[in-house]
Amino acid sequence: MLLKLSWPVMAGMILQCLLSTVDTIFVSRLGTTALAAASLGNSLFQVIVFFSTLVSAGTVALVSRSSGRGDGKTIRDVSGMSFTLSASIGLLVGGICVFTAGPMIHYMFNPEPAVLTYAQQFSAILFAGTVLVFVNSSLRTSIQAVGDTMTPLFVFGFANILNAILNPIFIFKCGLGIRGSALATVVATAFSFLAINFVLIRRLYKGRFWLFMRSLKLKANVAMRILRIGGWACLQNLARPITALLMYRLVTESGGTAATAAFGIGSSLFNYLFIFLAGLSTGLSILVGHSLGSGDRNACDELIRKGMRMAWVNVILFALPFMVFPGLVMRCFSQDPAVISTGVTYFRCVYFGVLFVVYTTIYGGVFQGAGDTFPPMIASLVSNAFLKLVLAYVLAKPLGMGVLGVWVAIALSVVAEAGIIVFYFHKGRWRERRI
Repeated sequence: MLLKLSWPVMAGMILQCLLSTVDTIFVSRLGTTALAAASLGNSLFQVIVFFSTLVSAGTVALVSRSSGRGDGKTIRDVSGMSFTLSASIGLLVGGICVFTAGPMIHYMFNPEPAVLTYAQQFSAILFAGTVLVFVNSSLRTSIQAVGDTMTPLFVFGFANILNAILNPIFIFKCGLGIRGSALATVVATAFSFLAINFVLIRRLYKGRFWLFMRSLKLKANVAMRILRIGGWACLQNLARPITALLMYRLVTESGGTAATAAFGIGSSLFNYLFIFLAGLSTGLSILVGHSLGSGDRNACDELIRKGMRMAWVNVILFALPFMVFPGLVMRCFSQDPAVISTGVTYFRCVYFGVLFVVYTTIYGGVFQGAGDTFPPMIASLVSNAFLKLVLAYVLAKPLGMGVLGVWVAIALSVVAEAGIIVFYFHKGRWRERRI
């Protein structure tokens, strides 16, 4: 059952990673400056997107537990409230970011003037679609939490293919350059919004549009339950991308445009490692919620053991190519010797620490399904916001290691995060969590 729920999520992530890779390839044809600008813009956008977990994290916990109890009314109440909250937050955050894209990029990264101009053009368009991204996250989570991970795969998979088709058209045929890549993403996101909303109404509301509309009405008690769980999860998920933004600035200052481009390529490819792990984590969160909702703790323990075994096999197999053939991988995206050289050191340093992400993703999924999002938040904040940033600065600047020091700090922070979350997991309080 775990693999049955997980593989559609994995397939969706494969498509998403391929999409990101295709985007990177097309943008790279515009030159190193454009590639560096897209890297900065995407990293900033990822931070904004993580605000959507403020709603989606609470949604998956509440809907999955309600599904385990067979409580259809609560499922509909939570799903409707999730839509309303995500749309409201998405509009607010997106609106602010559209008008402050330039200053944010300048303040966070302090890039070269040409990179700043491209990054501002790229980011402003991406931010315009923020509300759609937020609502899509909410709708997809509601559907997945009742055990249907296949339908979102088809919807968002097709949207990713549409994005890949529109990229070269907008970038080259329409002459929009780097703005064309961002516009392709927004158009594909709009399509997925319409499609997944139709699926939600048909799947959870039996096609009764009036019932869906009634569920959108603000219910303070339901909203607070969602936000109470999602608050810690949001802080956890924000810690990593926010520190990544600061790391981008440190990389830019230490290694220039070439290092920034290499970091962008490496970060994009890093997602491939998480395809299987994120799928398992999502499947676990759903099934753990079902098991705790029905009171079957033995099934919960067996699921965790199975998930850990599968995760270790995945990490060992998928990390090896990046560690053994880093130069070959980098040459697929850039022929700039400086970019290739920096990228090689990135892969060889960072991927030694990556082995420990097994614990953060699998146990993180367990905490998510249990609705106990505080421990993963602590692990993420300590390792990313404190250890990684401080260590990266010390190694890169006072100790003179440059970007190599940044790579070492990233690897060690992964190890630290794993250690903290393992400690909280074995305390076992997540089993008694009431939501």
